[in-house]
Amino acid sequence: MENLLKNKTAVVYGAGSIGVAVATAFANAGATVFVADHHEEASKRFADRNIRTEQVDVLDKDAVAAFVNSVVDETGHVDISFCATATHEQGGEQGAALAELSYEDFSMPIIDYTKAHFNTANAVSPHMVKQHSGVIMGITAIVSQIPFPYTAGFGPAWAAVEAMLRLLAAELGPHGVRTVCLRSAGSEGAADKTLAHTNPELATRMEGWGQRWMSRNLLGKGPTLEEVGHMAAFMASDLAGVTTGTTVSLDAGMISR
Repeated sequence: MENLLKNKTAVVYGAGSIGVAVATAFANAGATVFVADHHEEASKRFADRNIRTEQVDVLDKDAVAAFVNSVVDETGHVDISFCATATHEQGGEQGAALAELSYEDFSMPIIDYTKAHFNTANAVSPHMVKQHSGVIMGITAIVSQIPFPYTAGFGPAWAAVEAMLRLLAAELGPHGVRTVCLRSAGSEGAADKTLAHTNPELATRMEGWGQRWMSRNLLGKGPTLEEVGHMAAFMASDLAGVTTGTTVSLDAGMISR
């Protein structure tokens, strides 16, 4: 993996657990990596790594475009864009039934996820089209395809992201630009800020999630963050050069029934 992304420039949005894992994997594979996160202190998470960070709100189109332009001004190109963030600090109310949700809570992840991926893809597309190469990537979760109760607007949000990346593949493919989405079975700590913590049924419903997950998981485990990073690096590399418009499963063989 050491030289898999040699001479590549990658931008990663989000310095949460997934963003850190992916950015680290890209750097270990030889890429020059820039991380954008709305928290100024995100740089502390990369203190021992040769990864640059910048404070950027992924939901601000102009801020994202300025960030990408500054990366291209410095390196001359941008080869990989990975969006690993979307929502605000809290919200979404996973664990609540649809009938218990306000429309605002239901629609928040749908609006934020699609906007984040739209902004980040649009910022890199002109540069990648000009250089006739590049990979635009995102990450979703199994509820985009497999029905899990009490997941609020997140299933529709992630399904929309996957559909958008397929659309981009059709539009940008003739220009040499690929799109790839990773679909995970879940990552540690990722859901906590989206939960309906005041809902009295939350604990019971989360227990139901766990039982449902175990009964449908062929390997009996989910992906580690390191495995997510490794898959991202491989799919971003030239070794996956004919893979586009697709969603790669990191779901341990999750089945729908």
